[in-house]
Amino acid sequence: MVASAAVLLAANWAMSHNAIGADTPARQEADCWDQFMVSKSEEISCAFPTLLEEKDRESLQKLTRQIFKDASCQITIKLDRASIDAAITETDTVYLSPPQPVACEVKTSRGDLPVAFTFAPKIDIKGGKAVKASPGMDHVTGVNSWLAWPVVAYINASGSIQDAMLRVVNAYLERKRTAAAVQ
Repeated sequence: MVASAAVLLAANWAMSHNAIGADTPARQEADCWDQFMVSKSEEISCAFPTLLEEKDRESLQKLTRQIFKDASCQITIKLDRASIDAAITETDTVYLSPPQPVACEVKTSRGDLPVAFTFAPKIDIKGGKAVKASPGMDHVTGVNSWLAWPVVAYINASGSIQDAMLRVVNAYLERKRTAAAVQ
């Protein structure tokens, strides 16, 4: 197993590249990160906003023939810390997070739509290092499947999202292992 909250944060931060708007509560993002990295609570429970980076927005517009324009989302994370902490000792594994809900306001050429979906990140770990990642976007509601499927395929296969996920998960794994070695 690996820390699914880190994966969820990474998937969303990769989509937003920390592009939180002025009207968005940036403190939620910090609280979520603090809860994950610092808190010792039995449950990680938080929510934070995300926005698409310009490059991803343009790619999605092209994929959907300019129907998709933009999206702002809020991801809700609720995970048992014990299962995450147990993951730190694993060196070779594939971890699939339980689905976590995401609510979005999607801007289309025909107006705004409330859209919901889940992220169930999958991480492959070899030799104690995350080597492959997917955000596992699925279960889209609020939009026709012909618009949803190219977006889901793009998000789940995006190299920029995978790279960001790997960076965050590997930093987390290293930090937790270093902390464990000191104790």
